[in-house]
Amino acid sequence: MENVIEFKWKVFPNKIRAWWQKRSDEQLLRMNRQKERSISILQKRYGYTKEKAAFEFTKHYSKARLG
Repeated sequence: MENVIEFKWKVFPNKIRAWWQKRSDEQLLRMNRQKERSISILQKRYGYTKEKAAFEFTKHYSKARLG
């Protein structure tokens, strides 16, 4: 019985890492979708090209995060 518990305890950190990795991947995908949506809105609202909209988004987003 002790060997089983010891083995499971050694496997536990890997399972936790895998679980957190999955969460992180999901968060990154969600953030990317939100960014793409925001860029699309800028394109439509102001008539920007995709490159200009991405530039403006990045410029203002980085200011917002720092401030």
